[in-house]
Amino acid sequence: MNRVYSVAQDRSTSAFTPLHCKNEELELQNLLHKNLDLIPGDQIDPENPRRWLLVKREMIVEDPGTAEGRWSLDFLIVDQDGIPTLVECKRFKDTRARREVIGQMFDYAANASFYLSRDTLLQYLEERARDRGIEIEELIASLEPVSGTFLDSFLELIENNINQGQLRLVFFMEQSSPELRSIIAFLNSQMERTEVCLVEANQFQNGESQVTKLVLQQAELLCGEWAA
Repeated sequence: MNRVYSVAQDRSTSAFTPLHCKNEELELQNLLHKNLDLIPGDQIDPENPRRWLLVKREMIVEDPGTAEGRWSLDFLIVDQDGIPTLVECKRFKDTRARREVIGQMFDYAANASFYLSRDTLLQYLEERARDRGIEIEELIASLEPVSGTFLDSFLELIENNINQGQLRLVFFMEQSSPELRSIIAFLNSQMERTEVCLVEANQFQNGESQVTKLVLQQAELLCGEWAA
């Protein structure tokens, strides 16, 4: 992890020290919940930066074989093109855990049409609008979707993407391993419709000030930016 400094008006510097999560999954979930732009939409698509709308946090995912809740997805969000974006905040402590979580994400993607029906999406959006104290049309309008702000058009846009396998899978974590970055690059080189992203949120602290360095990987190259 690179070192970080703040520069005062007299040009003196003060070092930020790396800040490691005590409970990475919970802390990263809370951080991302309040700041969806920590998934850098301008890096994912520089020509048409992605905008995000949270649909559901801690979404129960049913097993297609039993129709019972089997998994829990950290976040379901959508962008302005109605592309469902599945986000997991995970810590990969070893090879086995890494394989399990990657496999689990592909289970989510493969069975999205089963557990993300129009009625389910509508229910989640209604719950989200109610939590924010606004009408569902106002919630949709905040995203400025390409479908316009009509509810039926927005749901149809999302449904079409799901049926066509147009999804985005995001792993959001404090740090990643070279092995995981290689897997992400390989998957993106092989898949046409489903996009896989790795976002590292490296955190630093100096007194009461905290900054987050974002590192995005989709292919071989890493891109970074800062968020205070």
